[in-house]
Amino acid sequence: MRRILKKGILISVLYIMICLVDSSVYASDQQIKPIKLKSKCIKQNPLVANQTDQVLLGLYQQICDKPSVQQTNDLLAQAAMRMYELKQPMNALTLANQLQQQNVRGATLTDIVFLSSIEIANGALQHMKGEEMRYLSNDLTYPPAKQLSENIRIAQPAPDTSNIKAITDESLKKEMQQISNTRRISNKQRVQVSQPVRKVVNQTVNSKRQTTAPTGVNKQSNSVVQKTSASPFDALKQ
Repeated sequence: MRRILKKGILISVLYIMICLVDSSVYASDQQIKPIKLKSKCIKQNPLVANQTDQVLLGLYQQICDKPSVQQTNDLLAQAAMRMYELKQPMNALTLANQLQQQNVRGATLTDIVFLSSIEIANGALQHMKGEEMRYLSNDLTYPPAKQLSENIRIAQPAPDTSNIKAITDESLKKEMQQISNTRRISNKQRVQVSQPVRKVVNQTVNSKRQTTAPTGVNKQSNSVVQKTSASPFDALKQ
């Protein structure tokens, strides 16, 4: 009986494992299976013809399932962005223009038009320089390119201020305290520097006084000597 039970358990375990393997293989096959759009869907959306990207085909598959108008517009905008990512700026620009002509607006469409136009312009400029061996002309192509460059400069992103600390009362107090400390230190340094200067000035003044005093005495002594000197005719008078 035990052997029969063991065999039965082993068979059941093997059966479960086989079922799990089959289900995983079936799921992987379902995932790998490429998306194929219906001819009616391609006819209604000619830009998707000859496309092989599964993400783009998946978007159009949802579009052809007839969702709401808002969902359809959102999916078409995503499809236009996907075309730009696939280096198809002309298709992306065409689809974005079609949506804008239907009064569909949004930041995504604006970005698609801007990015696709720049991609097309860069391609034309590289072709002009590399293949045609010429540059922009002063009267036709350079002025709008210069204007675009100026507009891009004006519309450049603002600097990142995420690392800048916010100004608070505490930060202002700390800054004022630092300023007052630096002023005190500078005042102390001025006092320390001015004291030796005063000492030197006093020493020089005293030395000058000491040197000028004897000269005065000498002048007095000379004057006295001159007054008391005897006349050369005194001997004759006697």
